[in-house]
Parts: sequence; C-alpha cells; structure tokens
Amino acid sequence: MSKFNNGKPYCGSSEIEGGKLQGATDNTDYFYFFCPKCPDKYIMRILDYEERERKEENPYNNEFKKRAKKGFTLAFQLYCENCKHKDFVKISNMGWQGGTHREALESTGA
Repeated sequence: MSKFNNGKPYCGSSEIEGGKLQGATDNTDYFYFFCPKCPDKYIMRILDYEERERKEENPYNNEFKKRAKKGFTLAFQLYCENCKHKDFVKISNMGWQGGTHREALESTGA
C-alpha cells in the first residue's frame, strides 16, 4: 500500500496561504483549485489525497444548532501542469467553523 506523499512530511506552501489558493465549481458541482501562480485561473490537478484525521464526534457540535455527523480532515496533493507548481491543501470540518474569511485570517495570524 502506498503512503500519501511517499510517507514524507508535507505542508502547504506560502504560495497558497492567506487566501491565495482559490477555486470554484464548474457548470456542475465539481470543485476545482486554481493555481496561485498562473494567470487565467489555470486548474490544478489533484494527484493524491489522504484522510488525515477522523473523529466519530465532531468537536464543534456543542457550539452549533446543526450537528455534523463526524469530524474529518482531508489532505490533497495539488499539481499545476502549466507551471509545474506542487502544493498541499487540507479541508476540514474541525477547523474554523463560521464567520467571515477576514475573521478566519485574523484568528490564524495570516
């Protein structure tokens, strides 16, 4: 069984932090990440993913009316075929849970 990033440590780069990694859905419900280095919203490929964390109970359920079924963090390895930029991003329902993007940036010191 292969390991995510061949078992090597990884972290998203400064190229994507602070709101620099953006994306959108197409004319369906598929979401695409845009390369932070290329013009014209060049779409990055997702080369691999990993479930980094899973909790049977979401730690934020007591703070909100609507309950999440579980807690999770997914990591994605991204690659731009155009400029060859490689990066990582995580998506989680156990991090920032509401409010505005500005508040999220301020809370993490970005």
